[in-house]
Amino acid sequence: MSNESKSTYIRPPVFACGFLSWALPSEIKEPVLGDLEEAFSVKLQQQGAFSANLWYIRQALLSGSAFMFKTQGSVIMFIFAMLFFLSMVLMAMAMASSIYVFIDVPSFLLVIPPALIFTCGATSYRQVKTAFGMLINASDDYDLKICRQSQQVFRVLGNSGLMLGFFMILIGFISMGAVMGDMEHFGTAASVAGICVIYGLAVKLQSYIAEQKMKNLAMALEQ
Repeated sequence: MSNESKSTYIRPPVFACGFLSWALPSEIKEPVLGDLEEAFSVKLQQQGAFSANLWYIRQALLSGSAFMFKTQGSVIMFIFAMLFFLSMVLMAMAMASSIYVFIDVPSFLLVIPPALIFTCGATSYRQVKTAFGMLINASDDYDLKICRQSQQVFRVLGNSGLMLGFFMILIGFISMGAVMGDMEHFGTAASVAGICVIYGLAVKLQSYIAEQKMKNLAMALEQ
């Protein structure tokens, strides 16, 4: 197959295109993507797929990095805040005893999936998907209605996670009462109950921050 035929089928790296679409301002996104794709086709014919891909990735990183703090600054700060919170939590867990003490699959399954399902039931799957998409893409295509809907999504998610956590601790108390004479099962029930509350509070905290982010976006659109 000739180089010209290859250029018909080979496209720029998907992740590099996605990064550019995420980072570039809306008004220059299409022209820049179009110019780079044309240049990629030329590189592909002249130098081959490997060199053309490396060139496109380099150009995508340079172009995207020049704009992403301007277009996606709020998203970057949100991700940084979440990572900082996670690192502090992990450090506190490690200092307390062991991180593995706080990792419990049953507790996770009793809180996180039901909270997401309840949220989808109270709003809709599309609204939930849009709300989480807004956390990683500060697009100017969102309108006031979408911001309000996303705010409601995170409010429902946070409250559902918190209530599930406390609901499960009540079940844990009953389980502990039923096995008072068996310390091994008593400790397991107490651990599951306590970790459920921690997971519920974590969902509530993260959802509260996301809800406030949606609220600020809505207020900016109202001005």
